[in-house]
Amino acid sequence: MNRTMKKQAIHSGKGQADFILTLNKLEVGTLLYADNVWFFSYSEEFKRQRDILPLVNFPTVDKEYSSSELWPFFVSRIPSRAQLQAPKGTERQDLVSLLKNYGRKTIANPYQLIPA
Repeated sequence: MNRTMKKQAIHSGKGQADFILTLNKLEVGTLLYADNVWFFSYSEEFKRQRDILPLVNFPTVDKEYSSSELWPFFVSRIPSRAQLQAPKGTERQDLVSLLKNYGRKTIANPYQLIPA
């Protein structure tokens, strides 16, 4: 799926989203969710720099990664149900909403995930 097609799918349906992953002022890459599939790709800016190594889960900078499951690097940004103090019997929000609400920063990770 090319980037234009993904952008159209992302902005046309519920649960569709895109995020920008940054480190300090460097745009590292884009996390997209469309048609129940997660996509991650590195930015051109990240590909040009040589100081920061690729993420362990995404070792090849020229590859577009896709998965029906959200990768652990991003899942770790979502607080547990206990941390959210969700009342018993309530539905857990979908991953996209949780990332938008809680995924920007983590204590253990210098990267920021910004909803685009």
